[in-house]
Amino acid sequence: MHSRFQDIRSRIQEQPTWYDENGTPRYGKFEPDLAPDIYSRVVVLMRIGCQSCDQRFDVEMHLSLFDRFKPNKRPPKSWHYGDPPAHGCVGDTMNCTDLEVLEVWTKDEMRNWARVPELEGAIDQPEDTP
Repeated sequence: MHSRFQDIRSRIQEQPTWYDENGTPRYGKFEPDLAPDIYSRVVVLMRIGCQSCDQRFDVEMHLSLFDRFKPNKRPPKSWHYGDPPAHGCVGDTMNCTDLEVLEVWTKDEMRNWARVPELEGAIDQPEDTP
């Protein structure tokens, strides 16, 4: 379960634009350089939903230089955010529903970011089985 970040949220009236991998609310435009790990080599912006109330959140996830990302080995559509950002619902303690990969960015050795749109798109949800 993520922190509610009341010290931040109580001072800012607008809703966060997105949340980082730690559940920290972010209020500006998403950029891969804003990932909370300076060694990030792959950064993904995903849309998730709360299992209980279905509120939607845009969230960031990343892999660092040390994770040895291979796009065909571990595509972003197989990533899972975990608990949604805290939003005052019983769903704060439940795994989220991963809905869509909105943006995928990779950083080269020269520290330049490039978007990888072929790895973006809706995440197929498993069918409920009786």
